[in-house]
Amino acid sequence: MEKITAIFMSIVIFFTDLFFAGSKKAVDPTLDPDPAAPSAISDEVYGLPAFDDGEKCGFFHSSGSTEILRYEKTSADDFKSYCRTLCENGFDIYDEHGIESNLFATLVNDTLTVNLSWFSGTRTMRIIAEERSTLCPLTDECAHICDPLLTGIKGETTVAVEGMGYIIRLADGSFCIIDGGMGDPDHVDSDKLMGILNAQKPEGTEKPVIAAWIFTHLHGDHIGVFNCFSLDHHDDVVLEKLFFNFPKDEEIAASNSPYMLDDSLYRWPQFQKNLTDFYADVPVIKVHTGNRFQVRNADFEVLFTLDDLYPATIVNGDGMNESSLLLKMTMEGQAFLWTGDFGFIATDLVLMEYKKALACDFLQMAHHGINGTVRFYSRVCPTYALLPIWNGGLSKLLKEEQNKWLVYNIKLRQMIATGCGTWTIRLPYDPAFGTFKRIPTDDTVYPSYPALLGVRK
Repeated sequence: MEKITAIFMSIVIFFTDLFFAGSKKAVDPTLDPDPAAPSAISDEVYGLPAFDDGEKCGFFHSSGSTEILRYEKTSADDFKSYCRTLCENGFDIYDEHGIESNLFATLVNDTLTVNLSWFSGTRTMRIIAEERSTLCPLTDECAHICDPLLTGIKGETTVAVEGMGYIIRLADGSFCIIDGGMGDPDHVDSDKLMGILNAQKPEGTEKPVIAAWIFTHLHGDHIGVFNCFSLDHHDDVVLEKLFFNFPKDEEIAASNSPYMLDDSLYRWPQFQKNLTDFYADVPVIKVHTGNRFQVRNADFEVLFTLDDLYPATIVNGDGMNESSLLLKMTMEGQAFLWTGDFGFIATDLVLMEYKKALACDFLQMAHHGINGTVRFYSRVCPTYALLPIWNGGLSKLLKEEQNKWLVYNIKLRQMIATGCGTWTIRLPYDPAFGTFKRIPTDDTVYPSYPALLGVRK
């Protein structure tokens, strides 16, 4: 039966797509850049060797020190040749790999990091250079002492009940947090997050260890809880690393989200102040497409960042949402696709660049169920759908075309919506049939934490 189902779904995906028409040397990933090194030594990108192949389509400055060159009509051989050229000019390969027929590499010297990406579907090559800082960790030691868990947080602050926050308890009892939710000056959600961390930390642990806090994008209903949590509980946890890639202020000001630059508690200026005031020694890792990193027993691949948009920016399309990271996480033999508020320009782009790589067991539905397309969801074809939604929003959003396709897809076993309550599942997840609603409604109530969703009582 499973084989028949798999064959059937492959046929469905095929016709849906048709319809929608060098040497390697060990490198220290924590090496700090030389503060005396010149920041820019050429008129273009840090004096890098010229890339003479393909058709140059633009030179773009992203946030911070990041500079981007984009070329079209390139080949895999052009990518490999430029890798060799960089190595001949003093760079070392830190990481190189492929996803499907797409190619990625990270190279470093004492002062610079260069990320290269080449996509076979669009024949696009990107050269992304920036001042060297902490690199994505390719390995991370992990002692297996407890069951991994995934918790979805229902927002309750009076500011706004929308938002997205997921807590992953890793096999060693440390945590990885995806976003967090809306800022809450009433402290209800930052305290709720702290309570979950304390309840799930291993017995005898003094403070919860947050091995990684990952932000999909800059909106207040995703970074806000971090801001309030930092003010309330920065001394109550150990934070090891932060991962994100946010736009520059000029683009934010010109986009549909200029309010993210005001002085509210859950905006970008407060986020930056928290980094300075409380986490000055915590590495901030700016991720780029093609990067991969490990957080204990969770492996991540970065499939999309805002760097891929240029010459479009967050001023176009769905605004700030277009800057959402697309992350694929593999943990305990199951794959998770984290989309944040993934926008429509970004969606169309990744559909040109990936095919089977988008498939996963768990899909976090884009933009609280507002975004996403039938074509995108049919390519992902998940077994479980995670919906970060506000209480009472299900009945409206389940009428949307892309969501109707998803929930009635024969492969989908369950949709889990945080609007129905804070929930926790054990990983790997395989719920017993009959202990949950396959498709929740506005009347669904999930077991109160710390009960595990889908486990027989």
